[in-house]
Amino acid sequence: MRSTITRLSAENARPTEENTQLRGRVAELERQLKMNSTNSSLPPSSDQMTRSRPKSLRQKTGRKPGKAAGEGGAALAFKVPDVEHDWYPASCRGCGADLADAAEAGVVRRQVYELPEPTVTVAEHRMHKRRCPCGCVSGGTIGGNLPSLWRCWR
Repeated sequence: MRSTITRLSAENARPTEENTQLRGRVAELERQLKMNSTNSSLPPSSDQMTRSRPKSLRQKTGRKPGKAAGEGGAALAFKVPDVEHDWYPASCRGCGADLADAAEAGVVRRQVYELPEPTVTVAEHRMHKRRCPCGCVSGGTIGGNLPSLWRCWR
């Protein structure tokens, strides 16, 4: 009888010991499952068994971004100017020849909206281009008290 009790105690201890080992292994595996790239030094590619959040809940419409086709631009329209200023080149940029009698080669128009009190004055600046007999086209430069931004047209 004593041998039977000893044998049964040994058999009973083995599952208890295995159970303790398995509980420890389960605890370690659960700890590893809880680790991800947000709470450890693991890279995001190692995240497993988690569903990523959707990037955006907005639905695609199929339309292109921007304003509708055919809509006008945001620039101010050209107005009939109150004052006109014509700027002619004095000499050729290439050879330095006088351009007083040279042929017209085009005009660049810019309008400046000036707001004196109480009316609006629209000034149009036309930088005329002249073609020299040498073939070089030179443009007029703006003078006066305009901002330096307007002086560098060619």
